[in-house]
Amino acid sequence: MKPFVSVVVPAFNEEKYLAKCLKSLLTQNYPKDRFEIIVVDNGSTDQTYQISKSHDVITLQLPQGFVGAVRNFGAKSAKGEILAFIDADCVADALWLQRGVTLVQQNRKSVIGGGCMLPKSANWIERNWLLGNLEAITPKELIGACIFIPKDIFKSSGGFDESITSGEDTDFSLKLKKLRYRVKMDPQINLIHLGNAKTIPTFIRRQIWHGENYFSDIKGSIKDPIFLLTTTGLFLLIAFLASIIFKKPNLYLLATLSILPILLSVKRLRRSKIGLPRLPDAFQIYALDGLYLLGRMIGLIKSIGKILTSPK
Repeated sequence: MKPFVSVVVPAFNEEKYLAKCLKSLLTQNYPKDRFEIIVVDNGSTDQTYQISKSHDVITLQLPQGFVGAVRNFGAKSAKGEILAFIDADCVADALWLQRGVTLVQQNRKSVIGGGCMLPKSANWIERNWLLGNLEAITPKELIGACIFIPKDIFKSSGGFDESITSGEDTDFSLKLKKLRYRVKMDPQINLIHLGNAKTIPTFIRRQIWHGENYFSDIKGSIKDPIFLLTTTGLFLLIAFLASIIFKKPNLYLLATLSILPILLSVKRLRRSKIGLPRLPDAFQIYALDGLYLLGRMIGLIKSIGKILTSPK
């Protein structure tokens, strides 16, 4: 008999994509009596809750709490011996559950993670941020959108950190490794992510959100090259603005600041293995990395603000 699987779907204002996500899950090529779908609505103000209730799934509500708490809440209600986490703005192919379960069974004491692929309708921001639709490229650490984990491992690990607004998936991945569990990333369970940032304001807001927790785990952040790059960028920007205020603009600072996005672009291009981009694409890639750093710097400032204003 196949193992029973609980699919946990955290959702906040996902009326645009939730129905597509649930349809892809309800049509899985896996015995219908051997899995359940649990949607946890995180206090949505749109039609997310109503859409979930209109489908043959379990719908729970957790109005307060960050995404880690939402995932944990769904897991606590799960009956399955295997937990599968998917985001409400993702769709899975019909064999996603079967492949995920098989990978868990083949890899004892392991947690299996996948990555996200581009939809066919991807625009220039999605294409130049994710750099193609290469199924072989998967993240180094777990992403919350695609995780298969035995429930006993989830319980023994303590689940996701509920105190941080983002990055709970990377934190969870690193915690599992410290507990001597193997984290295996496999492109066989990659999903299609429909909810990528499609506009510049949305893209920047997402990076601000990711940067808000830098100082909540300063020891971990110091080990993150992006944190170090963001900190360097913020220092250079402040120093350049100060030079303008004192009417001695330092163009060397500006030039150094402009180089930082290039470092990110080169890193992403090397990892994607797509080769040298065309000049228009290269400019767009550089521009996105510049906006990425800008958003992270704003998030870093907000993170500092949280520390300064938090109760002693």
